[in-house]
Amino acid sequence: MTVSATLTKAIKRLSARGVEEPELNAQWLLASAMGVERLRLLAEPDLPVPAAALKKFEAYLKLKEQGLPLAYILGWQDFRDIRIKVDKRVLVPRPETEELAGLAADFLKTRKGELSALDYGAGSGAIGLWLAKKFPALKLTAAELSAKAIACAKENAAELGLAARVKFVRTGVLGPVRGPFDLIVSNPPYIPTRVIPGLSPEVLSEPHVALDGGGDGLDVARMLVDVAPRKLKKGGALILELGGAQAVKMLAAMAPSIWGEKKTFKDLNGIERFVYGRING
Repeated sequence: MTVSATLTKAIKRLSARGVEEPELNAQWLLASAMGVERLRLLAEPDLPVPAAALKKFEAYLKLKEQGLPLAYILGWQDFRDIRIKVDKRVLVPRPETEELAGLAADFLKTRKGELSALDYGAGSGAIGLWLAKKFPALKLTAAELSAKAIACAKENAAELGLAARVKFVRTGVLGPVRGPFDLIVSNPPYIPTRVIPGLSPEVLSEPHVALDGGGDGLDVARMLVDVAPRKLKKGGALILELGGAQAVKMLAAMAPSIWGEKKTFKDLNGIERFVYGRING
């Protein structure tokens, strides 16, 4: 079978199962099965698909039909300009989290001298490791509750040549983490507990601990806002990714006497997604 015929059949199959973006999923999965770049499939639609690749592609399609995220099947996810390993141990980084990393970088550019940052709830390590790549002198601490996630983040740090520059701390609270830091950045769990059962199969296949933010989704965010001022250098900042109206709600809870500057930022879809706070000093 040709690439074109194989993709046409797969797209119809995924569409029938209600898979979002069936064309893109089919293309990435076939490219992975064939060991070629995705764009080559588009450029050479008459390219024959070897039997071994068809067998592998079929296995990938079954996993996708079962609701497994594309990144888990591929085994990786591109994050800005780095590629990181992802699997069932960690949350798949979203485009919004790439925006969060960009905001973090923008703040670090304003700081002088030795830089230090904490990636709290690090998961795969995507945010912190990208920052460490961008700022060669940055001292990075990655804090994470899940031992499995820490193992994945360590693998990514090693693959990116950053293992010697990252300190990993296993914790579910900020208190035990030693600072002070120029920046604390976090994509904490922020989905309200009651909402989780109604999420898509793809999201439900990801680690529960990385999703559940408690009653209103802000349990971890509140802890960070409460403790972060004691972990930040003078003029240091906390930047969070949250959901929907949560950012505005969290901003209102940040005392002006502590947070000399505070604001929200919209994501590319126009949603108030990010909370920024800089302490006095």
